Amino acid sequence: MNDEEELEIPIPVIQKKITNADLLLGKTIEPIKRLQVISEDDFEDLVCEWATGYLAQTYVKVRRCGGAGDMGRDVVAYSVYDKKEQLIWDNYQCKHYDNALTPSNIWIELGKLCYYTYIGKYTVPRKYYFVAPKGVSTTLGDLIDEPESLRKGLIANWETKCKKKITIKQNIELQGDFSDYVTSFDFTIIDSVEPQRLIEQHAQTRYFPYRFGGLQKNRPQPVLPPEQIAEDELLYITKLLEAYSDSHKVKRIIVKELPEHHNFFNHFERQRKSFYSAESLMRFERDTLPPGVDAFKELKEEVYDGIIDILESEHEDGFERVKKVCLAARNLNVPSYPLYNSLKGNDLAGICHHLANEDEIKKWVN
Repeated sequence: MNDEEELEIPIPVIQKKITNADLLLGKTIEPIKRLQVISEDDFEDLVCEWATGYLAQTYVKVRRCGGAGDMGRDVVAYSVYDKKEQLIWDNYQCKHYDNALTPSNIWIELGKLCYYTYIGKYTVPRKYYFVAPKGVSTTLGDLIDEPESLRKGLIANWETKCKKKITIKQNIELQGDFSDYVTSFDFTIIDSVEPQRLIEQHAQTRYFPYRFGGLQKNRPQPVLPPEQIAEDELLYITKLLEAYSDSHKVKRIIVKELPEHHNFFNHFERQRKSFYSAESLMRFERDTLPPGVDAFKELKEEVYDGIIDILESEHEDGFERVKKVCLAARNLNVPSYPLYNSLKGNDLAGICHHLANEDEIKKWVN
């Protein structure tokens, strides 16, 4: 090979393993692409979800105002919401365009901000953010970084972009006291939220699976059962003790006597651990899935349907019935459960005791 010959290096082809989900649901769409194709209304809802969920520690109240008459406010979020005192709030202005925002897209919004705060329709927000599926252009980003240039741009474009478009009732002239107001307005409050940051932070809310599919949160380790038996455990524990008594052929075994029966005691400790594992799953689901979804209830129904025949079959005693039913539950395949990949070994067996605790399983002893 001489120096004039080009060296061709083959580009490696990355083969993505095709999963069952790919075959059933089609190719996965990246969150950034999905963000860019949702509707304008859904985008405003998503921003509201993000402010309500991820920024819950920052804001005491979040409200969506988008639509006719919003006066340049789409999503407003209050850090202080006390009508007896001055409100402290931030504005998230949602701009749903096919391209990154340019200066020509935002002059009217800044015009509304200046005009409506000037006439006292609302107070000046602490921060005013532009939020767009494709972010802001380099030109607009540079203007936001230079507030004085942003002011000059608004003034220069007032006649063509703002004068006749702020309200249909009248032309808004940039003159007199209002001109002085715009000249002294604090444009350092203007900023933007990048779409990647929006997605990353929205992924930490319970709304993310509904909007984008998939689950991003890692389930924490299940809590261990407390040393003292809790009041809300009493029903399933009473039924377990009846099963042990049935096996031991005595009238009644009580909790404090369990250490005298090695096999019962170890089994009892494992069942409490399983009960709390299922309890942890229920709480994780509550904090992970969107509001209104009760997949844990459906999972309990699926477990019940999977064990009922074994539960109603003949067994040597109640203890054997418990063991056979819990083993069957552990072996169930429940891929339809949204948190299927987060299931732990004790969860399904623990659900059996939840069913007993809710009296769906009446008793272990015939």
